Amino acid sequence: MLRILASSLALGLGLVAATATVARAEDAGTTAAGPAGDDDVQVGLAGELGAVGGGGSTPGGLRVGGRYLYRLADRDWFDGGVAFTFGQPAAGCGRVPPAGMSCDHGVADGFAGDLSLGLRRELPGQKGFTPFVRGGGFARVLRFEEDDVGGAALGLELGAGVAAAVGRDVRVHGAVGGFAGTAWLGGDLGRAGQLGMTVNVGAELRLR
Repeated sequence: MLRILASSLALGLGLVAATATVARAEDAGTTAAGPAGDDDVQVGLAGELGAVGGGGSTPGGLRVGGRYLYRLADRDWFDGGVAFTFGQPAAGCGRVPPAGMSCDHGVADGFAGDLSLGLRRELPGQKGFTPFVRGGGFARVLRFEEDDVGGAALGLELGAGVAAAVGRDVRVHGAVGGFAGTAWLGGDLGRAGQLGMTVNVGAELRLR
């Protein structure tokens, strides 16, 4: 049985440093932190740092990742990401009488590497702030080192957040989300659920 517990791991801000092409402001009086000129942005690159709350057969811990964004429409973006979760290498799997195996790890145990593909929808905002929602699917490899148990998983994820412009082509954002799926594990464990929550902060560089 999987448990979802609140994750209170320390978060940091992943900063992306790069040089962007200088473009003129579209409207008089628009500041450097404003959203003017965003219509010609087609690609975004993001770095993220956060935490995953797992449990049971779901890895949790510190999460580091990156995202690739590609504009599909005025407010719609393809959102692809790669992320790695680093938790404690604690043991948590054992035999359950009369036969079989189960795992009961804590919220910050194990390792996972995720590839996600989905969509991001930007919502109307104001004064340089842009809320968004996103959803998609993910494929995962995972491992609990102390139990010598590994496997792969597939699932769905949903999230929401808000981005704030701090420069013409740079934004910082914060987001929360949740995911659910099915894992196929070795070590006589077979199928197991994946259920957890994520929280992260990050920075985005918009390319013209």
